[in-house]
This record gives sequence, structure tokens and C-alpha cells, in this order.
Amino acid sequence: MLELQKKNSIASIVFNQENSKVNILSLSVMKEFDVLLDEIALDGTIKALVIKSTKQDVFIAGADISEIQDIETAKEAYELVRMGQGVFDKLQFLGIPTIAAINGACLGGGLELALACKYRVASLNYKCKLGLPEVQLGIIPGFGGTQRLPRLISLSNAIPLIASSKQLDAIKAYKLGLIDAYFQAEFFDSDTDKLVQEIIEKKSRYHHIKLRQKRGVISRFIDYSSLGRFIIYRMAKKSIVSKTKGQYPAAIFALKAMVFGYGRCLKSGLKIEAKYFSKCIETDVFKQLLHLYFANEELKKTGYEKIAITPVHQAAVVGGGLMGSGIAWAFTYIKIPVILKEVRYDFALKSLKAIENILLSLKKIKKISANELSQAMLRVTPSIDTALLKKADFVVEAIVEDIKIKQSVYADIEQIVSEECIIATNTSSLCIDELSASLKYPERFIGMHFFSPVNKMPLVEIIPSERTKKEVIASTIALAKQMKKTPIVVKNCPGFLVNRIFLPYINEAMNCVLDGASIEEIDAIFLEFGMPIGPLALADEVGLDVGLKVLSVLENAFPDRVHVQECFKALAKEGKLLGKKSGAGFYVYKKKSKTVNKDMMSYISASISKKTLSKQDILDRCIYAMLNEAALCLDEKIVEKPSVLDIAMIMGTGFPPFRGGLCRYADSVGITQIVDRLAYFEKHIGKRFKVAEFLLQLSETKQLFYHKGE
Repeated sequence: MLELQKKNSIASIVFNQENSKVNILSLSVMKEFDVLLDEIALDGTIKALVIKSTKQDVFIAGADISEIQDIETAKEAYELVRMGQGVFDKLQFLGIPTIAAINGACLGGGLELALACKYRVASLNYKCKLGLPEVQLGIIPGFGGTQRLPRLISLSNAIPLIASSKQLDAIKAYKLGLIDAYFQAEFFDSDTDKLVQEIIEKKSRYHHIKLRQKRGVISRFIDYSSLGRFIIYRMAKKSIVSKTKGQYPAAIFALKAMVFGYGRCLKSGLKIEAKYFSKCIETDVFKQLLHLYFANEELKKTGYEKIAITPVHQAAVVGGGLMGSGIAWAFTYIKIPVILKEVRYDFALKSLKAIENILLSLKKIKKISANELSQAMLRVTPSIDTALLKKADFVVEAIVEDIKIKQSVYADIEQIVSEECIIATNTSSLCIDELSASLKYPERFIGMHFFSPVNKMPLVEIIPSERTKKEVIASTIALAKQMKKTPIVVKNCPGFLVNRIFLPYINEAMNCVLDGASIEEIDAIFLEFGMPIGPLALADEVGLDVGLKVLSVLENAFPDRVHVQECFKALAKEGKLLGKKSGAGFYVYKKKSKTVNKDMMSYISASISKKTLSKQDILDRCIYAMLNEAALCLDEKIVEKPSVLDIAMIMGTGFPPFRGGLCRYADSVGITQIVDRLAYFEKHIGKRFKVAEFLLQLSETKQLFYHKGE
């Protein structure tokens, strides 16, 4: 795993973990590293130490998460991080220049190791990212990150990096003073060797104190006065609570470790860090986020890895509306040229503008350069000519949700494209088997359901028909991964997985309005629960006509469980109050303001009954409607595991990660309690709450969605 190399008076510790694409800091690796540091300390001929990796694009990816999973008590957590801190202390006080040669991903414990070195250099390789993302796992950096980073780049610069798990490329890291130099990837090794030699020769250019960012008056006031630290603590805490709603304690623990440790010596600061790390281990949020981490890792193994795929060299998107333009952007962003087929040029130009706006937003936050934006736009070919599709080897249809219209479009596409070309549909609810029934080659047809907005939502549902070839499934999965999406293969059924579970939640929220609950109250309840947006505000965002169209598919398929009230159907038919796109729905939208729509309430007033709904009633009705449908989906094997369902709901709907997912939330509440509440709702509200047989079985056998230890 680790190799100590010596050349002249320079030593190198080389990380190269066997049978792995990345290097991680396991306990065994840390012990091996500790022994090598002792060996170097005793060798009086060594004048400098370089720490490097032979892994392509990876320096050190972090600590071994599986070992963190095994921690059971706060005491164990404290002892573990104190051990790691001791090893990195030994590195910091080695007595010779130490240089971290960062050639790729340098995250978590990897960056903490680098921070313990006197110098850090990084590659301009685009995969070279530096960051401390521990907060995303519900913990804080525990090997010195909360202490060394603020001392290096200032408290005010370190807090947002750690609290938000932000990652930096080499240039941004250099500007902050996190690294001392950066080199082109092609010359990284030779340029690093030159720098090391200059450090040994004590050339002033590389004297690390002079290279550090000079701090202004305000920064010095914040860092070196208790009043300044108090001010930044209050401001940062307010910002963190605003963003996390206080539901992710690790961010606050990280803030406390940084601020409370900063005014002390490093030794005392490290003890404070260890204390707050151990507090994180005791939180339920840590357990839930850790569960999601391993569930997500397991999800990467789709079972199609060994099947031959067809790489995509030329893509096409038919239909350039909101979803079509987003999908076209996803192709051009990963440098795949895409033909954007529309029925009219003005529609195509509107789609081009939508793609450009997505790219402009990325340029604004410096994710891409102006040149990359221009190149991306050049990869989009707008057209009204179906004949151009002849060039495509992957076509995504994203037109109106109408089976007959879609089938007629497929007939046109099949006349043009090759037999090998994959045809995918972005339908959100229509039957994949039925859509492909009229195709000449149905085996190359597949559902590829993106979520809106495509540039932000990470999930893609992959829905094969009964006749879809495995090679087509494998190729579609590979393409989704290339787009940096998380593909989940689901069984074909009305609404597939996410919409089938989630739309009853939206529908039940609308039912609560008709039962006398206020629009603001309903949305506020679910914001407090942890949803990113209330169900009624979300209905406006999607468009009431779009949402009701999917609900009508579910209503036809599951009439006992899904029924849309006539007053809402009438709104969609009349084309009024369709949501944000029409300026009014449940809310009225004016510039940046949003107020409850009195016209909506007036329109549906005749259907509103004056019931008294408690906050708990509203919450349980909507969430348990989802849970009941989720149980049915698992029973029908729409997906095989609760963990897959939970990841899908988090990535596709924003279900709060700190709750671990829908099924994990059910386990925490108690299956029997949920069954009792559903039975109560069935008796007093209607048969749509009839308890799923799968839930009844779990309750009767005293089981959970997840077995103990999962």
C-alpha cells in the first residue's frame, strides 16, 4: 500500500492502494504511515519528504468510511480521531520540509494529511479537487481539518468551505492560499521535483510564509480578536441554520470546532475538534446519512457492468420544451453533439435560449468558462428536418404526454435512423410496453425519465419494456452515468416509481385544502418536515395541467387509491391558474413575490368543507399516502430493495436526506403506528387509505422495511 522511496537526500512516501481505483486512509494505512514517519525522522540524511500518489486522478480520497460505520460510542470516536491527529502531528513537526504533491482528488482525510505538510502543490488536472466534505456524512473533519485549515487560509475563508463541503480546483485553492503552487498535469512530476529542490536550497520564492495569502485588516480582526470571532460565529451560525433549518447538526459542530479552537494553541484545538466529532457520532442524522452513503455506493453496481454497450457519438432530442431543452443541455455539457428537433424554428430558437440560460448560470458560478459555453452551444444543431436524425445513434423523445402522438413520431424516427440506434422516451408515466408496441424494432426502445429541472436533478429512471435488449439497458445506464446522473432501473408500471409514490402526496395535499386547511399552513408543515418546497408550491412549479395529466394516468390505473377532485380537473381544462408558468395557481407570482391566490380559493370554495385538521393529520395523510404506495411498489418488485426506493425519493423529490429516506422514516416512526393511522384514515376519510398488504405483513410479524443492521 505505502512505499518509501529515497533519491539522493529526498524521501517520498507513495500511496498506491492495491485492487482499488482510489487511496483511502484506513486504520492499517495510518499505522503504516506512522511507522514510515518514524523511520524518516531517524534518518539524518533526508532533507525533504514528498507525499505522492501513483493513482491516476486521485491523491487520497479520504478516510475509510466503513471503519467509521463500525464506531458504536462517542468514546470510540474520540479515541479514533485522537489517534489520527497524533499521526498528522508527527508529520507536521517532522523537522524537515514536507510537500504534498496533489495530483488528483484530495478530500477529507487526504486534505487533512496535506494540511499537516509545510507545502502543498496541485495539478491543473480537472479531476484535482480539494475539500473537506465530511459534513455531508453528518460528521466533521476529525484529523485536524477544522484547526489547520482556518490557521492557513483564515477563519472567514475556512468556515464556508467546511460548513458547505465546498470543493476547490487548483487555481481557486492557490488564490485562497491553500496550496503554494500549481502545475500543468503533463509536467506535474518534473515541476514538483524542481520546487522541492528550490525549497531545500531555501530560495525565497518558495518560502512558505511569504507565499501565504496576506490578510487584510478585517480578516486579522476576525481571526485575532475574541470579538471578531464572536461576530463571525453569530453570522455563520445564522447562515447555516437558514440553509439547513437546523436539521444537520454537523455543520454547527464544525463551526464550533473552528471558532472555539482558533483562539487556542493547536494542541487544545485538536481536542476540541475530537470532542465535536464524537458528538456527531451520537446523532441520528449521522446514522441516516451514513446509511444513504452505503446505499448509494451499492446502487452504483447495476448488474449491467459486464454487458457490451454502444457509445453515443451523436445524440438527438425530439421536442424542445422544458424537458427537451434540459436533456439537450445534458448531452452538450458532456461534449456529445446533439440535434434538437422541433416542429417550428421559433420553438427551436426558444429551446436554444433555454440551453444557453442553463450554461450562463454555470458560467456565473464559474463552473464553465466563456469559451466552454460557446463550444457547448456549437454542439447543438436546431432543426425542423427529421432527416437529420439519420446521424444519431441515440434519440430521446420528449414531446407531449399522448400515446398516439408519440407512436406517430416513433414511426417517423424509425424510417430515418439505423437499426442500431437506441430510441428512448422521457415519458413520466405512460406505459413503455404500449409505447413500443407499434415499433418495428421494439427491442431497442427504452424509457429514460429525467426529472425537472434536468440540470439540477440527479435522478434518471431507466424503464425497459418486456422486449428491451440488455445491451440497450446497459448502454442507457452508461449514458446516464456519463451525464453524472444516478440511474435506477425500475419495472414498467403507471407512473413508474417516483411519480407513482409522489403524486398521491401532492393529491392528498390538495385534498387537505378541500378539507379546510390553508395553503400556507400545508406548505409550511412540509417545509418544517424537511421537504425543499411545499407540495402546493411544487404543484405550481410543475404546472397544474402537467401534474393532473400524470395523476389522471394513476387514477385510471389505481382508481381505489387515486382520485382527483373535479374542481381541480376543471381548472386544468380551462387553462387557467396553471401555476407559475401562467402567473397564478395556488399562489400568485409577481416578479420575486409569492402570495396565496384568492381567486383559486374563490374558484374551489364550493368544494371546500369546514373540517378541523391538525398539523399531525395533514402530515400523516400526505406522508402515509406515499408510504402506502411505496409498500405496494416493493411488493410488486417495481424495485427490489427499500434502499433503492429511498435513494430514488431523495434524488427525485427532495425527500429530506437527514430522515434517511421514506422507508427509513417509516421504520423510525413504527410500522404498527403507521398501519393504525392508515386504518383510521380509511374509516373516517375513504378507501384510498386502505392499508397495503405488505405493510400489514410487516406489522403482524413485527418487522421493518430494513432488517436490523442495514
